[in-house]
Amino acid sequence: MSGGEGFFLEDRVDARGVDWKLLRRLLRYVVPHRGILAGALLSLACGTVCQLSGPYLIKVVIDRHVTPGNLAGMGGWVLLYLAALAGAMGFLYLQMYAVSVLGQRVILALREEMFARMERLPVTFFDRTPTGRLMTRLTSDVEALQELLSSGLVSTVGDAAVLAGTAAILLWMDPRLALVTFAALPVLVLFVELLKKRIREANREMRRKLARLNAFLQEHVTGVSVVKAFVQEGKSERRFDALNGEYAAESVRLTNYYSLYFPGVEMFATFAVALLLWRGGLSLLHGAVTFGTLVAFLEYAQKFYNPIKDLSDKYNILQSALASSERIFQVLDSDVSPEYAPVPGPALSRPSPPSRPSPPPVLPVPAVEFRDVWFSYPRPPAEGARADAEGPPVLRGVSFSLMEGETGAIVGATGAGKTTVLSLLCRFYEIRRGQILLFGRDIREIPREELRGTLSLVLQDPFLFSGTVLENVSVGGNAVDGALSVTGVDRFASEWEAGLSTRVGERGGQLSMGQRQMVSFARALSRDPKVLLLDEATSSVDPVTEHRIQEALGAILPGRTALVVAHRLSTVLAADRIFVMHKGKIRESGTHPELLAAGGIYRRLYSLQFLEASGT
Repeated sequence: MSGGEGFFLEDRVDARGVDWKLLRRLLRYVVPHRGILAGALLSLACGTVCQLSGPYLIKVVIDRHVTPGNLAGMGGWVLLYLAALAGAMGFLYLQMYAVSVLGQRVILALREEMFARMERLPVTFFDRTPTGRLMTRLTSDVEALQELLSSGLVSTVGDAAVLAGTAAILLWMDPRLALVTFAALPVLVLFVELLKKRIREANREMRRKLARLNAFLQEHVTGVSVVKAFVQEGKSERRFDALNGEYAAESVRLTNYYSLYFPGVEMFATFAVALLLWRGGLSLLHGAVTFGTLVAFLEYAQKFYNPIKDLSDKYNILQSALASSERIFQVLDSDVSPEYAPVPGPALSRPSPPSRPSPPPVLPVPAVEFRDVWFSYPRPPAEGARADAEGPPVLRGVSFSLMEGETGAIVGATGAGKTTVLSLLCRFYEIRRGQILLFGRDIREIPREELRGTLSLVLQDPFLFSGTVLENVSVGGNAVDGALSVTGVDRFASEWEAGLSTRVGERGGQLSMGQRQMVSFARALSRDPKVLLLDEATSSVDPVTEHRIQEALGAILPGRTALVVAHRLSTVLAADRIFVMHKGKIRESGTHPELLAAGGIYRRLYSLQFLEASGT
């Protein structure tokens, strides 16, 4: 229960400088909202002017009015200073509001794009990727980008503008005192560089361990019944404590770095102010500078070092966001399933009666046909193989055909490849060799909507979405009333207070296994499919429910093509054709009497299930 250790390598991002290509790609999401960005930058520029004018106005008041004792006109300068403070606060509010709206809109678009891409990724991607990690991409990693856009992007420009503006004003007012102010800068830069890499790596490691923790949580919340059934609570708690402890330790390590970083920058800034106070005091005593100039320098010195502290912090935010964006773009850059590629072709429909003299009759086209199909599942990443490396063959040259209106059954031992046949027919995976035809057309040439509209699948383990019974059945299609009636869902739902509006809970947890399977069956029938696929659809229900489903099948299967995977041979005795699979191959085919008479694999399976069960 490791939660997908093999995927951890994909989470690790090497520490490096700014990836400008990645940053440019990220900023492309800002371009559609350039009007908001322009408003934020304009507010930033006006706020910076107001902020930088404050200390100079103090200098004017002191040198022109306080020192000489001339109070005439001082009130106007004081009001101007207050107006500058109010302007700085007002423009700061506008800037923060604009960047907040900008960040939320960008993140909204990014989350929508990520979710849309996830729904179009091949099933193999989800086979090797823990769900908890995908949730981390959509939550924690996206929030890191939001922090960059809301707190880092425009604020970095503002800090740079304040830094440059302050340096220019200091050099203009008194170059010698400006150099004194800058004296601590080289040592401060060295200090920042020493801690910057460690903070960046700790931040990335913390996010990696958070994703690992989320994957574990998701896995164990989903499998809580298994944990309880096998009395694994203690082991799960110990594993969680270990993962949680690793995450907490990494958080503490990052906090320690910040606890050293911010006071360190403040210490160097204070040292610069002390040095300025000493040198400026001497200059004041010798008449080289005015008292107002010294006060203004002290104010500007604080404004000069604060952006340095903020810029370094913003750089760490940038690094964290770039690491998160790289993981996000790994998802967005993953190849979508080939079924989503546009495929031209005529609509899939039954042939209509000819309006002119028909050509000579041709052989009927099978509804479902497999021609020498070979397939291997991708090798799990935990085995150290490439992501596209193939495992051992699951299907080995499978060939069979099923005519329209026939019911075909696939039987065989566990691991023979029965469910894989249905997955390939639904095009959940791509075959390596061979051809799969649906009404005479290669499924790779049939548009996705058309293919999925022709097929309807009932799984062994029914999955229901949170919502009502009616909402789950309506997911399938429009023939809801008939599906509810033929499966008997309307009958047992009528016994509930809310009826079909009863909420099923997460994964249908409020319903019994049999009721979930009945709802799943009704969902499949509601789209009135041409081909019905049943994957052990009755294995999880009680005999009464199974009998009811068999009665429903007896009413709906005539004239409809069906392919049934079954372990219980009692459910396929009346099938038109039975295909016996063994080790990835079709070993036998025929009707129930024919296969019994052949005395092969099917007869042995039949004997195991029926003769031994009856004690003979």
